[in-house]
Amino acid sequence: MLDLGCGECRLLQLLVQDSTFHEIVGLDVSPAALKRAEKRLHLDRLPSSHAGRLRLLHGSLTYRDRRLQGYDAAAIVEVLEHLDRSRLASFERVVFEFTRPPLVIVTTPNVESNPRFVGLADGRLRNPDHQFEWTRNEFSAWAHDVSLRFGYQVRIEGVGPTDPLVGSPTQMGVFMRNGS
Repeated sequence: MLDLGCGECRLLQLLVQDSTFHEIVGLDVSPAALKRAEKRLHLDRLPSSHAGRLRLLHGSLTYRDRRLQGYDAAAIVEVLEHLDRSRLASFERVVFEFTRPPLVIVTTPNVESNPRFVGLADGRLRNPDHQFEWTRNEFSAWAHDVSLRFGYQVRIEGVGPTDPLVGSPTQMGVFMRNGS
């Protein structure tokens, strides 16, 4: 299992508790985030049954990395919106062409739901580090285009409570590689 753009590894903290996952890798571009993740995960005190299954790697999702090949699944949770739009094509190739796991789960904010957040004016992004946030239609179009170009099927779902007018606060694409 890959957690790509793992940040402080909140997802990895949950995954390492599940013995279903034989090998778990977190990758992030930020050395500082990886240092915080080491502390959060208590890597120095993990039981050997957990420690042998978990690795943290420094790297970028916009450059091909052979260390990421051969995994069954990748989670990319709230990462896309941090990428510069000009790097999206590189990200797509790294994940869907070169790494190519049978299952890829991508989540990203639904910008349409932002006005429902207290103190977040219409048109504002949720985080100052976000380069963009997509509407449901924009995310769906991107996900379907990626799935067609790289040989995946995609299912789009909402994450969180669904508002009848603006949808869920988070949107998720579940990509299954054709033939998997």
